[in-house]
Amino acid sequence: MDWNQEAIKGLLEIIGHSMKSRRLSQEISQQELSKLSGVSSASIARFETGKGNISLQNLLLLTRALGMANDLKAVFRERESAPSLIAKASSKKSRERVRKSRKDLLELQSEWKWGDGNE
Repeated sequence: MDWNQEAIKGLLEIIGHSMKSRRLSQEISQQELSKLSGVSSASIARFETGKGNISLQNLLLLTRALGMANDLKAVFRERESAPSLIAKASSKKSRERVRKSRKDLLELQSEWKWGDGNE
């Protein structure tokens, strides 16, 4: 899928229509959903018609109010990592700077005087 603005808008419309269908199947008005979720009726109306954007927080509040939280959990479930990947990630050494910083070089230069070490 090409994630351009038009595709994103289409996806938001699909999600909005799906939420509206779920709301109607439960025989809940937009005003009732607003009270249940804490999301304004105007935001719900814009979202359901595809004419407005919705924040992730409001989307989560609506899914919870409509009993869709488990559906969302199924989509975004945490995947278990293989033990070998966990061991590899925890044993990685932090990278160290090979070259001295400019500040360190200036300090070294200020400490050295002509004729040092040649006597």
